[in-house]
Amino acid sequence: MTIEQSSRNDNVIDKNYILKVFSSLNSLIIYRDLNKDEIIFDLKNIILNKDDLDKSSLKKKFIDITARLIKFSEKKGLNDDIWHNYIKGIIINDLNSFSEQAEKGEINRDSSLYNITLKDIELLAGLFNISFLDLLDFFKMNHYSFLYPYKANKEKQNNLEIYKDLFSSIENIKDKVFILDTHKIINSLSEFYKKNGASLLNKSSAFYWKNSSLKIVKNPDKITFNEIIAYQKQKDKLISNTESFLKGKKAHNVLLYGDSGTGKSSSVKALLNKYKNQGLRLIEINSEQIKELPQILEYLSQRGLYFIIFMDDLSFEEFETEYKYLKAVMEGGIELKPDNVLFYATSNRRHLVREKWQDRESEVHKNDILNEKLSLSERFGLTLMYNTPAQEEYLKIVREISEQENIKIDRNKLEEKALEWSKWNNGRSGRSARQFIDELLKNRN
Repeated sequence: MTIEQSSRNDNVIDKNYILKVFSSLNSLIIYRDLNKDEIIFDLKNIILNKDDLDKSSLKKKFIDITARLIKFSEKKGLNDDIWHNYIKGIIINDLNSFSEQAEKGEINRDSSLYNITLKDIELLAGLFNISFLDLLDFFKMNHYSFLYPYKANKEKQNNLEIYKDLFSSIENIKDKVFILDTHKIINSLSEFYKKNGASLLNKSSAFYWKNSSLKIVKNPDKITFNEIIAYQKQKDKLISNTESFLKGKKAHNVLLYGDSGTGKSSSVKALLNKYKNQGLRLIEINSEQIKELPQILEYLSQRGLYFIIFMDDLSFEEFETEYKYLKAVMEGGIELKPDNVLFYATSNRRHLVREKWQDRESEVHKNDILNEKLSLSERFGLTLMYNTPAQEEYLKIVREISEQENIKIDRNKLEEKALEWSKWNNGRSGRSARQFIDELLKNRN
C-alpha cells in the first residue's frame, strides 16, 4: 500500500487519510517492529477503533499518549512537533537489515533491500503527513493546540541537530499538498545511519561491555584537548593516528604509559569528544573481560562506524594469563581483527606483564620467558610516554588552568601555593594541578 500525498483543507488533514495511514502500518516489512512500539500500538488501536470507544475513554487514552510524547521530547530536549519527534526517534533507533547495511555504507540502489525499504518509507512518510495538530483535531481536542510547536524546557543541541534534517523533505508543503520525495528520504536516512550509527550506536559515543552485550555510558566525560595542558607531541601523535584510522588508512594500536595523573586517560576521552561526530565510538573493557574479546570483535565486525576498545590502567601480575588472549587477538591470532577496531590502553608501566627477578636470573629459557612477557607491549605499534612534569612544567600547567578559570592571583603567590599543594598532596601532575585549582575555586566561592 502506497501513500503518496494528501489534500488539506484549512490546514487540517482529511480524517479518512489518518485511518488509511495507520491501517497501512501492518504492511511494513523492514520497519515492521514499529508496530510493536507501545505508543504506536496504543495510538493505532484507538484511531482504528475510535467509533467503538466512549468519548471519556477516548479522551483519557489520547491524553495518556500525549503525555508520553511530551516525555520523549523533554528527555531528548526536542522542539516543534512532538509526534514527528517520536516517529523520528523510533526510525533512527531501529536495527534492521537496511539500517545495518546503511551504517556500513553498503546500500545499493539496485538491490531488493533498497526497493523494499523504499516501500516502507512510503508508508512511514504518511505518518509525517500527519501532524500533532491533525491528531488533536481527529480526537476533537483542539484546546491543546498550544502544544504545537512544542518548546522543550531544556533544549539539547546535539539532539536538535540530529533530528532536524532527518525526514525534512516530507515536511515541505506546496499548495496545501504534501510532496513526498521518498528517494530523497531514503538517501537522507541512509546517510544518517552511516554518520551516526543505528540503534544503540547513535544514543551515545561511549559504551561498556556487560552480560555479553554493549551498554550505553549515559554521561561520557566531556573533556577536550584544550583542558589537557602540556604533552603536545603525545597528543599530536595520538590525533594523527586516530585520523588515519577514521580515513580507513593503516593505524596503530596505542599504549599510553607513564605516571598517574599525567593525562593518559583524559587524552583518549578528549579524542572521543573530538571525533565522535565522525563516527568514532569508545568501548571500555576491564582485564577480566579480555576473554570475551572474540565475542566483542564478532559483534563490532558486523557494525559500521569506528571503534576504539579502551583498556584503562592495564597491567598483569606474573600469575595472570589473560594477557595471552589479548596478545592473540591484537595480532597473530588465526582470526583477523576487524578493520574498524583499534586497541588503546593506558598503563603506569611500560612492560604490561610484571616480571620476577627469577625470570632474569634463571639461565634456563631466560630469554624465552622475558620475550613472552614483553611481547604484549610490542603489539602496540605506537607507544606514548607521559612523564611526571618537571617543576617548571607543572607550574606552567597550573598557570594555564588558572587563566582558563579566570583566577585573579599574584603569579608568585599562585606558584608558591601550587608547589606547597604538590608537596603535601599528590605530587606534580596535571591531575594535581587541576585539584589545586579546584581548591582555590572552592575557597573563592
